[in-house]
Amino acid sequence: MQKTPDAGMGLKRDALAKFLGVDPGSLRESSGTLYTYKAFFHGNDEAYLVLTDMEATIAAEYAVQEKLWFICLEALFAYFDIESYPSDILKKLKVRDIRAANEQIKLLIQNTCGTTVLKNKMLSLGNRKNLLADYDQIESVQDGYFIYRLY
Repeated sequence: MQKTPDAGMGLKRDALAKFLGVDPGSLRESSGTLYTYKAFFHGNDEAYLVLTDMEATIAAEYAVQEKLWFICLEALFAYFDIESYPSDILKKLKVRDIRAANEQIKLLIQNTCGTTVLKNKMLSLGNRKNLLADYDQIESVQDGYFIYRLY
């Protein structure tokens, strides 16, 4: 059975191409998903999520759960005015260790205020761009789609 192309992905591709000022054919769709949505690649060193408003909120809710380790470290360093960055850990720990720590933090939160409270609070404060645009924390809009640069 031949897979039918997703019309929505075509519209997203066109919006991203217009935003970047490139030919839509130069953009490649990811084979996997991030926060349940496919990304687009431009060249070898750029990746983007292109989402509707509702999709961006859903993706950000997933991102909160995946980035608890990052959020906790960032808040801790900011609270104590420490010149260190959560991303520094990526060079020193294995991904499986970071994921294991994230799962433990998730348990702590689930057994206190709950992840729903945390997600709602973070999104009510306008943190969608911080959660989804890893590269620059910028939320751009093109033709009704929200664009987030991943790297």
